[in-house]
Amino acid sequence: MYLKVEFHHLVAKAHTVKAGTFPVVLYHEHEHGLYVERAFVGHPSYRYWKAHILPAQHLQVCQYFTHQEPYPFEFYIDIVQVEREGHVLMVKDLYLDLGIAHSGTLTLMDTQELFEAVGAGLIGLEEAFLATRTLHDLINRLGQHENNLERTLQAQGIVLQWDWK
Repeated sequence: MYLKVEFHHLVAKAHTVKAGTFPVVLYHEHEHGLYVERAFVGHPSYRYWKAHILPAQHLQVCQYFTHQEPYPFEFYIDIVQVEREGHVLMVKDLYLDLGIAHSGTLTLMDTQELFEAVGAGLIGLEEAFLATRTLHDLINRLGQHENNLERTLQAQGIVLQWDWK
């Protein structure tokens, strides 16, 4: 188990994760956060990734594109903490994830990772509480909008645009 932290270098257009640093096709800052697009070069399963990082909501809303099989989720959501220093965003994954299928079915993931991370001292109890509260709030809001993420976020004044080109 390791601390899941990634960095977005906005000026250099580079995304640093555990596997290395990769070029970013597009960064677009908007009033609610940051939109990101990048290719997954040499990855066995994924070919492309798009994401909206929403710091105030503690969400990283992702769309993954695979080489062959359709990805099972319309949206894959990481619960995160975001810090910014100049032109660099640090995104700390708080281990809890939510998948939203095209049908609207919700899949809560990685609860065991959250507890393992707390036990290993990778995140504290306050961060675990933040992750849990954020996910509970998101699921409750989704339930009010038939598990439709776009309508759920629109109710908060957030509209996600997925094509900035």
